[in-house]
Amino acid sequence: MDDKGRPFSFTDRLDLLWAKSSPRHPLWKHLLDTAAISLALPNPVASFGWLDEQTALMVGLHDIGKADSSFQHQEKKFSEELAGAGFPLTADARCRHERLSASFMRKKLECAGLDPFTASAIARCVAAHHGYWDEAARDVHEAYSKAQDEMCHMLENVLEVNDPPMERPSDLSAFGMRLTGHIVLCDWIASNEKFFTDDRLQELEIDNPTAYFAKSKEIAGEWIEKLSLERDQSPGKPAHIVETPRPIQRAILDQEIPPGLVIIEAPMGEGKTEAAWILAEKWRSHGYHGMYMALPTMATSDSLHQRYHDDYLKKLERGKDAKLVHGMAWLRDEQELEKPPNVGEPGDDRSLAAAWFRPTRKAMLAAHGVGTVDQAMLAGMHVKFGFLRLYGLADRVLVIDEVHAYDAYMSAIIARLLQWCACLKIPVILLSATLSAKQRAAMIEAYGATGGDPGPDAAYPLITVVEPKKPARSIAASASICRTLRIETLPDHIGKATSHAKKTAGMAEKLVEQGGCCCIILNTVKQAQAVYQELKLDDNEKLLFHARFTAADREKITNRVLGMFGKESTCRPQKFVLVATQVVEQSLDVDFDHMISEIAPIDLLLQRSGRIKRHARDKHGKLKEEGGDERGHPALHVLLPKQKDGEWAFGGTGYVYAAKPLFRTLAIISGGLNARLPDDFRQLIERCYGQEVWVQDVVAWDAIRKADEDWENETQLLHSKGRQFALKTPNRRFF
Repeated sequence: MDDKGRPFSFTDRLDLLWAKSSPRHPLWKHLLDTAAISLALPNPVASFGWLDEQTALMVGLHDIGKADSSFQHQEKKFSEELAGAGFPLTADARCRHERLSASFMRKKLECAGLDPFTASAIARCVAAHHGYWDEAARDVHEAYSKAQDEMCHMLENVLEVNDPPMERPSDLSAFGMRLTGHIVLCDWIASNEKFFTDDRLQELEIDNPTAYFAKSKEIAGEWIEKLSLERDQSPGKPAHIVETPRPIQRAILDQEIPPGLVIIEAPMGEGKTEAAWILAEKWRSHGYHGMYMALPTMATSDSLHQRYHDDYLKKLERGKDAKLVHGMAWLRDEQELEKPPNVGEPGDDRSLAAAWFRPTRKAMLAAHGVGTVDQAMLAGMHVKFGFLRLYGLADRVLVIDEVHAYDAYMSAIIARLLQWCACLKIPVILLSATLSAKQRAAMIEAYGATGGDPGPDAAYPLITVVEPKKPARSIAASASICRTLRIETLPDHIGKATSHAKKTAGMAEKLVEQGGCCCIILNTVKQAQAVYQELKLDDNEKLLFHARFTAADREKITNRVLGMFGKESTCRPQKFVLVATQVVEQSLDVDFDHMISEIAPIDLLLQRSGRIKRHARDKHGKLKEEGGDERGHPALHVLLPKQKDGEWAFGGTGYVYAAKPLFRTLAIISGGLNARLPDDFRQLIERCYGQEVWVQDVVAWDAIRKADEDWENETQLLHSKGRQFALKTPNRRFF
């Protein structure tokens, strides 16, 4: 209704202004479509005092700048008709429609009395809905300006709202990032040709916006459900995750831990993943409904994807599948569309927008997702539509596994991501068995704590709880079992790829001579291939596993490895040797009787050792109830580098890992080592990555100090490069 209570109607002249050209879809309808989608989704800025209809008004007006000569006359087939109706082809400089929309919004909001900082933030949200942040715009021809005002008035009448709240949001960065992602998602759904060509929208009277909007809202609700973007609001069930909690899990169950940053440090095999699920379930009462699990590799994300579905979603009767996202995830998704939907605008990269409708990409938007860490890192980088990932993470929990494993470049981006998560109140859980004190301190600082870092002498296992603007607090926990790790060194086993492969293969054959499963972990594919070729075993007693197989073959091998060596394996072989690279090092729940490894930084050797006697088994390989030292004490056989004229030659390993952790690890383990785990974790990791000096005569301290210096310089360089590509830091006063 208009101001006098009469039905609001449009003229045929305004109906000629189009938003979509093929098939042609009127602009005023597209504005109503996006507003309808907005109302079907949760209001992202409700916590800032914005009503659903006020947010929908901002969303609906995102394309008001299409009422301009630069846009309307892109399609020459419409030009004559438009000009005849009073919408001329003007000589104005070309200007992208989102900039004109932003200019319209800024003027409207400031005229309504909104403060210039908030008006600017909203204008920038609108300007960014095609991935560009520039707001620079020119004036609009009078005919188009009048049309913009009429369509804005139409939208206000249909939504029964005129102005936004006058109170300035408490944090403009958080407000702006949430609203920007919301606008983009609403626009893309409404721009899908299958949405706006729905028969129910075509049969309505063209001059009745109220009736059109009512039907559009109905269809919008169906689409949100079909796209699996709704969030299950059911209460949390933390006690249902595990039947018999391990100590780290019990500590999470018993402690009152508010949503924020939680760092869980515990040995391999202690159930850190389930501890994260328990915490996420507890946080459902705070409004966080869903998770994104970020893992270091495609193999580990593939493995966890199935576990997440079976042991979490299915067990708790959530009734939803977890979406999988990484570089090759589309090969594994049976619902992937052969032909992507037609979304986007003329001149845009339509495939980029369409990609977000694929089941794999929706892992960043749906309630439950599992994938590689780079997909989450893009939320902290200055990449096109990276902000849509932050929007998708909002109101659910981000879990990053093996957080110690990322280099300085990635760590800088993760730190910026943590800053934005703190700004947007996105809770984060970081999991690690071998986190250094320096890494922990950087993450605590990034999330905005005012101190409280437990330092290098902290207890282990440990839960660190971080809230912005508060000191971090630590919760000491215990491990379910203490074991002695025996590291035995094998000298002169690293050189050219084939020179010592025969020795390594021979040792593996000897270890499994009386039966058992052995894993050989090499640091390069070339070395792994060489060792595999030297194994004198039947084909059904050996397997090669590395990252260079084709995606299809790699998936088959991963499934076979998990089937043979996973915790619930029903076909564990009596005798077998797996030759692998680092693909089995982290996050895969696999279990071997013996292990041979090339030298690597001590934290990675500890990670690898966590795959030896990981579970209690009887002599036939059957799983037993765990207790005491039932798992036994693992032995890790480490292949040392060659030494010639006092110099250590690491071969291909030297190209994979930096000299500092290699030299320091060599000094720690040369001559053998008996480590009491978990008691010795801290000391071993800090010796490897810190500056400690101790008595040893394996590596000259001058060489170690030089490696320390090179490491520090390289770390600073990588941090600097990472920050170059990261988003700007959030600012409460500006967006």
